[in-house]
Amino acid sequence: MFFESFLLNLAILAALIVALIFDYVTKFFSYWYIRHVPYKIPFPFFGSDYHRVLRFRSTSEEVRNLYTKYPEANFVGVIKSRIPELIVKDPEFIKKMLSTDFANFHCRGIALDRSRDVCLRNNLFYAEGEKWTLLREGLECLLNGMHREPDVSLHVCLSGTNEVVNVRGLLSEILDAVFKDCLFEGKDDGLILKDLRQSIQRRTYLEIFKSYLKEIFPSVYTFFGLTTVPGLLTAKANKVLKESNLLTKIRQIGLIDQLNSKNRKATRTENVTELELTYSMVSLFITEGYIPCLNVITSLLFELAKNLEIQEKIRTHNSVNVDYLDACVKEALRLYCSYPVITRKCVKAYEIPDNKMILDKNITITVPVEAIHKDSKHYKNPCAFNPDRFLESENEMRHTFVYLPFGAGPRKCIGEQLAMQIMRKVTKAILEKYKIETTERTPSQLSFEDHNFMKIIKEDVWLKFTPL
Repeated sequence: MFFESFLLNLAILAALIVALIFDYVTKFFSYWYIRHVPYKIPFPFFGSDYHRVLRFRSTSEEVRNLYTKYPEANFVGVIKSRIPELIVKDPEFIKKMLSTDFANFHCRGIALDRSRDVCLRNNLFYAEGEKWTLLREGLECLLNGMHREPDVSLHVCLSGTNEVVNVRGLLSEILDAVFKDCLFEGKDDGLILKDLRQSIQRRTYLEIFKSYLKEIFPSVYTFFGLTTVPGLLTAKANKVLKESNLLTKIRQIGLIDQLNSKNRKATRTENVTELELTYSMVSLFITEGYIPCLNVITSLLFELAKNLEIQEKIRTHNSVNVDYLDACVKEALRLYCSYPVITRKCVKAYEIPDNKMILDKNITITVPVEAIHKDSKHYKNPCAFNPDRFLESENEMRHTFVYLPFGAGPRKCIGEQLAMQIMRKVTKAILEKYKIETTERTPSQLSFEDHNFMKIIKEDVWLKFTPL
């Protein structure tokens, strides 16, 4: 005892514990101040992330707010809970981080690759290190041998469509057929694809809370073994997977053996079974392919219904102007990008060129994709839907790294070509058969919410489809 009074000793001990906790949670609060980087003032336990943690703002809103608050700065600093994070606005440094100096920033830093959720721990989006390399090489082989001609399915799904239509409902039917052709060559009767897609899209309070934990506190999500989609399939669904060409191709490239060999070396990760890996691949195509395509095509049709002159410009002499349609898809991707931010973790100390600022290991870097896409420095009248910007000389003069709907560098979206092909084909099939117009039920603008690291359309969109 320091003092004879027990209560006095207890009070001193309590004060020391509080001081140690306060020191721990505020240790990096001056990190950006001493580096002369403009930053948002942090608070204990929340850091400068309190608006997002308390759900006053979404991730995209918070990042966009900080981006616009410091218009002349190339970098903006924030503190996530207690760890520094750097929002990067400079296209040249974005290029170095995502591409040139990729070895320093090859991890996303989301820490979900050890989740008990089979669809997360075997997901290319979250994987790191050697596992990421193996999954990417395997997925490239799968994409190269994939069936990509869903024309028959499109016309079948569109037959009978008339008058006012719930666009998301119609597109869900179309994309169910498209991805069924791609993944199962039409042999899935909805046992896997539709059920899995609906479980991922489910927006109950519990699912919203789990999505919140996954995004804000991924370590807590992993610790409690939470899952986004069902971990077990029905016997019929397992039978479909076992008989699918997808599983056959996974066997042929030897991906399962490679992953399990890597797991045995790590000794901390469970081995993956054939069905688990195939199921997680299907989940990957839905979360990182199907749902982004659904949101972008919905947004594109919404803009075309509002801008009839652009819609008619796509149709030339009873056919579709493919080049202009491609520009429209790109503009929709700019204006309504599915992933508003890209994150990377600094895996070793790094000095920013031409700045002399040193980033320490484990610092998170955020690329504000949506804010860059809507920055008037890079795009004239950035909030307007103007496909011509991807046809004119303006497109050639623009910095390559201010258009990032699919990311960039070695971790660029591996399914970019497939996604572009699907979005073009679906939109082309619709515009060849229908004139699209707004109705009284059409919202004046689309509203979005954050879900599983991406932005999704919040409400149904109703448009009028008139046969040509």
